[in-house]
Amino acid sequence: SQQQASPLSDSGGGGGHSVGDRRAAFHRQTSLSQSIPAGWFGVGEDCETKQQLWQRKSLRHCSQRYGKLKAQYREPELPISMDQGLDSPAANKIPKIVDPLARGRAFRYPDETDRPPRTPHTGPVTPRFSSQRSRGYAHLPRRKRESVARMSIRAASNLLRVDAHDELYSMADDVFESPPMSASYGGHHEPYQSLSQQRGRRIASQVKHFAFDKPKRQYGMGVVGNWLNRHYRRSISSQVQKQLDDFSSHRPYFTYWITFVHVVITILACATYGFAPVGFAQHSTTELVLKNKGIYESVKFIQQENFWIGPGSEDLIHLGAKFSPCIRKDSQIVSLIQKAKDQERESGCCVQNDNSGCVQTLSNDCSESLATFMKWRNEYVDILRSSGSVCHQDPRTCEEPASAEPHIWPDDITHWPICTSPRKTNLTGYRHMDCNLKGRPCCIGTKGRCEITTREYCSFMHGYFHEEATLCSQIHCLDEVCGLLPFLNPDVPDQVYRLWLSLFLHAGLLHCLVSVVFQMTILRDLEKLAGWVRISIVYVLSGITGNLASALFLPYRAEVGPAGSQFGLLACLFVELIQGWQMLEKPWKAFLKLVGIVFFLFLCGLLPWIDNIAHIFGFLSGLLLSFAFLPYVTFGDFDKYRKRVLILLSLLVYLGLLSSLVVWFYIYPINWHWLEHLTCLPFTSTFCEKYDIDHVVH
Repeated sequence: SQQQASPLSDSGGGGGHSVGDRRAAFHRQTSLSQSIPAGWFGVGEDCETKQQLWQRKSLRHCSQRYGKLKAQYREPELPISMDQGLDSPAANKIPKIVDPLARGRAFRYPDETDRPPRTPHTGPVTPRFSSQRSRGYAHLPRRKRESVARMSIRAASNLLRVDAHDELYSMADDVFESPPMSASYGGHHEPYQSLSQQRGRRIASQVKHFAFDKPKRQYGMGVVGNWLNRHYRRSISSQVQKQLDDFSSHRPYFTYWITFVHVVITILACATYGFAPVGFAQHSTTELVLKNKGIYESVKFIQQENFWIGPGSEDLIHLGAKFSPCIRKDSQIVSLIQKAKDQERESGCCVQNDNSGCVQTLSNDCSESLATFMKWRNEYVDILRSSGSVCHQDPRTCEEPASAEPHIWPDDITHWPICTSPRKTNLTGYRHMDCNLKGRPCCIGTKGRCEITTREYCSFMHGYFHEEATLCSQIHCLDEVCGLLPFLNPDVPDQVYRLWLSLFLHAGLLHCLVSVVFQMTILRDLEKLAGWVRISIVYVLSGITGNLASALFLPYRAEVGPAGSQFGLLACLFVELIQGWQMLEKPWKAFLKLVGIVFFLFLCGLLPWIDNIAHIFGFLSGLLLSFAFLPYVTFGDFDKYRKRVLILLSLLVYLGLLSSLVVWFYIYPINWHWLEHLTCLPFTSTFCEKYDIDHVVH
């Protein structure tokens, strides 16, 4: 306080300074646009106090996370406790008080609990005890211990009602004295009018100490530092030590919020969509299902098992998983949809000869002996048409939308609209209109595949049945599969928000449990060091960058979870280790331990449903963002300017990485099949899910 007050006193005493000295004190004020970024990144000229605060927190974190520090960086360990303040009359001018609790026993009386408040303290009071000499110790008041529950309840109530100002002047009342056993003979028992308030205040201060006087997080240490047994060096400069002492721990608000959101969304998703088969292989189900030809056929449905104990991949896509065909227009899916439209343009209505039903199909799939294939070949219907006919749809029998000038339906049936109001007659006189329709469009799978089939077959294949349509070209299966908000243009997917929405989703209960454990240890520890604003920026941007890279290199794989964000947090640990390298006794040992942890997690990414591409790019982006946003410790002026340059370069490299991924994703898409082995090794033929689009469609 004297150091802070001296500049004020010097500037305020104008009598002893010359006019030239007063003029030299004036300087040009920094603009707002320069001061705000400089204050945020901690590189301004007046940010010395904030840098010192960050450096103190960094030392505490390093000592807890990465092992022992050098001797000059360690905080002095003084044998000072809470009770020693009462034993120092010179410091606080309070007489020494003997605490019987130090001997492990406390006096308890049956009528101590509820007593009226006492008058302000005037001095230590020695309670008197009465007994009967003739019976010795027989009639002494028994020393009775209270239960932990009663002590906790009274401590909580006293914590709420005790005033902090009064407690500053009643330190002597925080404990009570114990007389010698000889004092219990002779004398009479006086009422204890002041004991309840003393005891209430004592418990309240202990509770406050437990709740608020937590050890601060040291820079470069933290939870992982304790796990890896890191230590500071034995020597430390006074400048660095002052920076470390100025660090203060933040409250992990973002950790608690993101964990709560993850748990709630996972429970709702599992309750709504159920659970897929649990395992690592593919699960197949075979049943006899009625198909569009009017006969029962044996049909097999293959579904990838989910070892995370959660919904299937189709349901996760519907919830908002990272899936490239829902984010941008995919050339391969567009070509397959166009190929299906070309085939549908040559289709016709296959009517059974026994009038049992009809279905829209190709001529090769219509039996020549049992059915009749009805196809217009340059016939005049309402106009001259060569495409069609269509089962249960005809431009001559539809009233809304009507085929009339100037809105005549085109000859190409793939451009026909859905007839919302057909003519209300029992018989139209057209054979393809009066038959019993057995099949309508059904969207099956996750790649926009459409089949004209029965409702039973569509339900068995977990598809989306469209009762209102008659042709696959009248519906948009990809929009149906993606769900969420509909596309602005049905032919152009635009759900770019999946890149950050998938950070809040999980593949199952076990997946969510892993995230909760990681966040309540690593994320919570880092947020205490950097604060919720900085750590949330690193968390979200690392996750978005990792998902964008995964959507680029693995476009047909549905992924959920904050994989990129979690590896971005692991990158924060590396940056924290590098920033505090000069303070650690064995920095290489701590570095190799972190590398071993990351390598082990990368090997786990070779299992299905774990995205190593998001891990890699989330780690890279987290590494760059950590250099810019995490607090750091400076070792001299040269190191300070070097880290300022490092902040600028890190931001520029990250922006370049993000821009490159965006350009590749939308303009030059990449589909390298060998990258699938980087995120899932096929130990068996059914171990990894098949993401080949031709395999799924055909």
